[in-house]
Amino acid sequence: MEEHDLLATSWTSAGALRAGDGEDRAPSPVPIDVRIRAVVDAGFSGIGLDTEDLCQARQTIGFSVLRRRLDDAGIVWIQLGTLDDWWTDGPRRAASDADRVLLLEAAAMLRATQILVAADTVTPCTNPGAMTRDWLRLADQAEEVGAEIVLEAVPWSNLSTVEQASRFVASAGHPNGGILVDAMHAFRGGSTLASMRSGIDPSTLLAVELSDGVLVPTPETVPADESRDGRIVPGSGAWDLVGFIRVMRELGFDEPWGVEVANPAHRALPVQDALSRAAAATRAVLDASDAIGTPAVPPMPSTPAPVSAVDLDLPSTPV
Repeated sequence: MEEHDLLATSWTSAGALRAGDGEDRAPSPVPIDVRIRAVVDAGFSGIGLDTEDLCQARQTIGFSVLRRRLDDAGIVWIQLGTLDDWWTDGPRRAASDADRVLLLEAAAMLRATQILVAADTVTPCTNPGAMTRDWLRLADQAEEVGAEIVLEAVPWSNLSTVEQASRFVASAGHPNGGILVDAMHAFRGGSTLASMRSGIDPSTLLAVELSDGVLVPTPETVPADESRDGRIVPGSGAWDLVGFIRVMRELGFDEPWGVEVANPAHRALPVQDALSRAAAATRAVLDASDAIGTPAVPPMPSTPAPVSAVDLDLPSTPV
């Protein structure tokens, strides 16, 4: 089977559940050194760090030390985010601009691969066209520090499907911008394997995240809550992840495969155990995808083997 680069997202490695959302959310209770070591020991070659992680690192060890520790551990892929409200104005934009400065500084110091950005989840009726100018400016700024910007579509935003997000990025036309296709958000947004195959512009596909879940959520399930608490390890749910992976490959995606596992049982485990299980499960699904189309294993010989010396019909030996 092929070797695959895996990236542990910030939620996958964060450990115990953080309190609240947005500005009220606390940093991971697991020290960054412990997380980095656990990520590498579990077989990941990439790590995701969110704004809370970055604030904590800047206030404690600093980005230069963090970069050395990531280098020493052998981390290849670094994904930062997520940046909200980058297109709006007023107080929301002021808070977003503060996060933007943090993310751009961290991307430059850590030599990050990607900066994740979100669509509008506050006013989902926002016309995506009104975001184009700010998207282009953000893409320019990220390019100056050596990182790509990657847009994540979520079903409760103004870009509710991955196909819509791909069209937005393609129409904007900046070569330093693309989309992240999250398996949960794609399936919950109503996308199918066929619609993704035909509706995603391959030039826009920069990141993929794998998780699994139930086929149909209960009527009272809040999508954002499911995203935070209903992501189980790949291969343990009802989604066709093998087919999903194959479609992403057909569209030209290669590495790394993001792993986004977030649920109470995962968080209750020691971080090393949680990451090891997530990595092993993801590799099993990737291996299953690799195996499709490969030659069948040759059948075992059908002739029964002799069961004893007398079955060999050897000539008698004089005594």
